[in-house]
Amino acid sequence: MEALSFETLAEAAGLSKSGIIYHFPTRQDLLLAINQYFIDTWEAQLEDIAGAPATDLDPGQRLRAVVLSMRDDAEPAELLMCLESRRHPELPEMWAALEDQWMVADPRSELYPVQLMAYGLWAHDHVHHSPLSEADRAHLVDAILRQIPGLPLDFPA
Repeated sequence: MEALSFETLAEAAGLSKSGIIYHFPTRQDLLLAINQYFIDTWEAQLEDIAGAPATDLDPGQRLRAVVLSMRDDAEPAELLMCLESRRHPELPEMWAALEDQWMVADPRSELYPVQLMAYGLWAHDHVHHSPLSEADRAHLVDAILRQIPGLPLDFPA
């Protein structure tokens, strides 16, 4: 993220630097917009998976959507953005709004370890020397989902 500049973005996107600056006058505005894009995209994916907004779901149903949304390997840009966002004062607040709706907040909750497993699956291929096969990912998603108390065993993955 330190390498992100108007020049590098313009070059990578094939746009003019002045055009980017017109829409995002500061680097902070650009970071906020990128994070908001990731937040909006993830929330839409969660609602699509769950079939409803978070407010209409119980904690297990929300966590099921989170697990299923994390079944694919993290894109490097997403992973870096998540890591980097903790360093900027406004960014964790932006993510907190989404996390408060969908994630388990209490580390003592019986659901919290399931959430940690989902995060581990999502980041696995970036921290482990050998990537998971699709079959192994599917097996792990099934095993993680089965840890959600009250979730029917015949749930569709």
